[in-house]
Amino acid sequence: MCPTPELFFIAAETFTDLWKIRKARMQEEAVSIKGEIWTIEKKTQQFLNRIVEADSTPLITAYENQVRTLEEQRIALKEKVSNCGRPLQSFDQTFRTAMEFLGNPQKLWASERMEDKKAVLRLVFADKLPYYKDEGFRTAQTTLPITLLGQLGGNSSGMVEGEGFEPSYS
Repeated sequence: MCPTPELFFIAAETFTDLWKIRKARMQEEAVSIKGEIWTIEKKTQQFLNRIVEADSTPLITAYENQVRTLEEQRIALKEKVSNCGRPLQSFDQTFRTAMEFLGNPQKLWASERMEDKKAVLRLVFADKLPYYKDEGFRTAQTTLPITLLGQLGGNSSGMVEGEGFEPSYS
């Protein structure tokens, strides 16, 4: 089932809006993380001032440990803020990949890589496949894009229609 041009246009607009919203959130998160970094730097400076004034060796060691811990947190946050708001791939590339998948999920499923098969399961099914010991696997709920494609595609299940489709042979 290949996405229709109308579906492609609607999806492009929707995903563009969602992309912009997510980008704005990531930028807000970066500002928040920069505030945390500033707070950590302030605390570190306070501990360094206390080290200079301290006379007790155990107290100096405790302060140094606190400074080391704060410095590790600061480094981790700086790394996190450097990645905020910067997508791994461009919108166009991400959107094209998504549309290719929606057009033919079988292609990714046929891959030899187990990661690809797991990705298909996560992208097609909304939750884990329901399994009951006595009954086996049950019908799973699909994700919204797959459900919408099914509705737009009409009845293309490949199943023979009910009685009246072909003349009965008695």
